Amino acid sequence: MPNWAICEYRLVSETSEVKDLYERMKKLQEMKEPLKPNGFGATWLGNLVEDLGVDFNKVQCRGSWDNLDLDGNVLSFYTETAWYRCTEVEDLIKEKYPSIDIAFKCEEPGMAIYEKNDETFFPEDYVLDIEDGETLYLSEEETLEELSDYFGIDFKDMDEAMILVQENNEKDDGRVWVNKYELVE
Repeated sequence: MPNWAICEYRLVSETSEVKDLYERMKKLQEMKEPLKPNGFGATWLGNLVEDLGVDFNKVQCRGSWDNLDLDGNVLSFYTETAWYRCTEVEDLIKEKYPSIDIAFKCEEPGMAIYEKNDETFFPEDYVLDIEDGETLYLSEEETLEELSDYFGIDFKDMDEAMILVQENNEKDDGRVWVNKYELVE
């Protein structure tokens, strides 16, 4: 059983390519039966791969998409994929739609993967989970404020805060989780 990576995407193009991709994905997700039998249903990434004219067996596409939306020239959706984001599907989209720029934010907590490639669509620097509270997506300044409030200490920087987070988690079975997004290309 894999760990599941959740990726949030924003695909942008000043041409009609982004609308064409949206229409293609929308048509696929509305199908009663997927193009190929699979365990993910109509929004299986393999359906998109096949619809783009490539054999799904030749592309890593274990996962599905959700929350498809087009707002002007920005196509948004989420994927849930095995272990990591499906980079081969991203490459195929870029090959078929060369004008599209792909921005993403990806999380796979089991393997401590927190990545993004864009700071305009995804300005948050950290993911913060404290005890049973909600997950927060914050700037570095906001993260420091939240940690300062939680611990009752005015932290000067993240290094100082992370020392206390680590000490707290070692003695208290991990009540505070702070993960920094790595900016990747």
